[in-house]
Amino acid sequence: MKTSTSSPDNCLLAAREALSAPDQTQMWRVASGALRIDSGTESEASRFMRLALPGDVIGVEQWAGTHDRLGFRALTEVCLTPVEASGAAMMQILMETVVVAHQRCRQVVTLRTGPVSQRVKCLLLMFADSASPDANRSAECALPDLSDMADILDAAPETVSRVFSSMRQLDFLQDRKPHKARFNSLALRAQALIPGMTASSALQRSQLAGA
Repeated sequence: MKTSTSSPDNCLLAAREALSAPDQTQMWRVASGALRIDSGTESEASRFMRLALPGDVIGVEQWAGTHDRLGFRALTEVCLTPVEASGAAMMQILMETVVVAHQRCRQVVTLRTGPVSQRVKCLLLMFADSASPDANRSAECALPDLSDMADILDAAPETVSRVFSSMRQLDFLQDRKPHKARFNSLALRAQALIPGMTASSALQRSQLAGA
């Protein structure tokens, strides 16, 4: 259930809770957590489109008057803060949102193509970096439900579960609970690249972390 945080204007969504239709008329900035954005039509079931991570603004489509049928559902506990702007500030938000949306769409390609083991590693790094960008070696992050991860990765839940088991055997995964994981981010980063990070920048980051 949606509840208010310390500010009455903010809202907190529990994991797997959807943003209500009335709230979709408001633009929000993701303060913490992660959401999945689904798109569909009246005649088709909704399909995963992209992620929304801390710093992202959602609800721009409604503000712009598009007719897209979008759904926003929390993957982990989410805190949203309202976005109120006009004039130059609104233009800045719109430009920022276009750039971020392009980046998120590129991420979807990475998350849905290639070996499932690589996709899982990329997803873990995305969640870890969004929660704690400065984490180098050991990272801990909240995890979505297994069915959500499978849907995002376009893989069977059993396959995703086997990847986690393999990661534990290889000591990449230090601890995993149903909705949380702690892992060696340095080791994963050496094997998986997230969109926007080249092999050289990943190596440089790994070397800095090991210094």
